[in-house]
Amino acid sequence: MGKNPTQSDVARVAGVSRGLVSLALSGSPMVAEESRRRIIAAAQELGYTRDMGAATLAAGRSQVLGVVLPDLRNPFFEGVVDAVQAHAATLRLLPLVATSSDDREREALILTRFRELRVAGVIMVSPVQPLTDLEVAATAQLTVLIGADVASESLDTVHVDEDAAARLVADHLVERGWRSVVSLSEHVGDGEVWIERRQEALATAAGAAGLPFAGVEGRPGHGASAALREYLPRLGERAAVVAHNDLVAIDALAVARDAGLRPGRDVAVIGFDDTYMAQRPEFDVTSVSQDTGELARQAMEALLERDGRTGRHESVVQPSLTVRSSS
Repeated sequence: MGKNPTQSDVARVAGVSRGLVSLALSGSPMVAEESRRRIIAAAQELGYTRDMGAATLAAGRSQVLGVVLPDLRNPFFEGVVDAVQAHAATLRLLPLVATSSDDREREALILTRFRELRVAGVIMVSPVQPLTDLEVAATAQLTVLIGADVASESLDTVHVDEDAAARLVADHLVERGWRSVVSLSEHVGDGEVWIERRQEALATAAGAAGLPFAGVEGRPGHGASAALREYLPRLGERAAVVAHNDLVAIDALAVARDAGLRPGRDVAVIGFDDTYMAQRPEFDVTSVSQDTGELARQAMEALLERDGRTGRHESVVQPSLTVRSSS
């Protein structure tokens, strides 16, 4: 009896990648109809039958997809998980979500447990591990980072274009007559270069637009709102507070209002992620939007293509700015 045909055989006959074959045979909507027909025709010609159990044994991995988040409080993470779950379902993968609580040791333990479970792959959203540790972890299991614009030769990443996002913010502030920029974030731990990357992009865009720039960061044990409250006496007229995410922006709104400042008139407040919290009428925060569906789609595609591929994969998603009354 001859050897049963594999997805690699189907890919060779159809003239496509093995990852695309997997997507097509899973019924994924990400595959163009012409490619799907060609793949199905090749599978029928070879007599290929998709056997999930055999595929799992051959790969030495389960049908579980590991997802690591810092927490479940940020609505952006919730949106990413929903999108990942939708795309994973097309591949018959079950996401297993774990949170690190922004703790490096806990995050490292989660990665170890996922490796022991031999998960199909790991998607990490805004990780807190040092870059070098993440690179080592990625050698042991398929790993893709979402939201991390990092300079790495080996890590697969999917992230928003931070420079484009910063330019959108700076251009909007100049157009509306705001005169300076204050970048506001929670405490940035050592190695969290993706947070620093957002701050650097904003500083560069503000400088190019002729806007004085200052960075305000919460201290360990003291949130961003406390740091902003201390900074208020130095806040100039027509200043804009640009927060690292929407939750920090909402805290900034509260600080401004407590100080008698009117958001959108005395001070501008801008968030990042354009979550449903920013959209609520009691907050109505101008925010940079990241397409969570596209981030998830690109991450799943990177995982599929990484299996058997060498070299780094980077996908950059373009942002947009939703303007509301806070600016």
